[in-house]
Amino acid sequence: MKRHTLPETDSRKQMQRARRKHTERVVYAVVFTAVELWAVVAAVVLLDDSGVLAVAVAVVLSAALIAVWDTWQSILANGRALRGSMPDTGPTEGIEPDRTNLVRL
Repeated sequence: MKRHTLPETDSRKQMQRARRKHTERVVYAVVFTAVELWAVVAAVVLLDDSGVLAVAVAVVLSAALIAVWDTWQSILANGRALRGSMPDTGPTEGIEPDRTNLVRL
């Protein structure tokens, strides 16, 4: 599996490129997931065999579902890391700080 490195947070160009690449990966994952699910359903519905062939199909289908799961786990982790590395540029006026961890003396 290819590692996706995080961009430098102070480089606007790198952040835009990273967000674009992440969006592309999400689109590809959606298409990949749809094709894999279609193939799994077609294989299950059309297979009229038992024995060794049925076991082989079950192994291949489970591997396909594991590939889909791994793809989405990778995308979600990369998205979380990308959101975590983005600088906080939102408005802070009118927002009360979280004081639940403060101790009064």
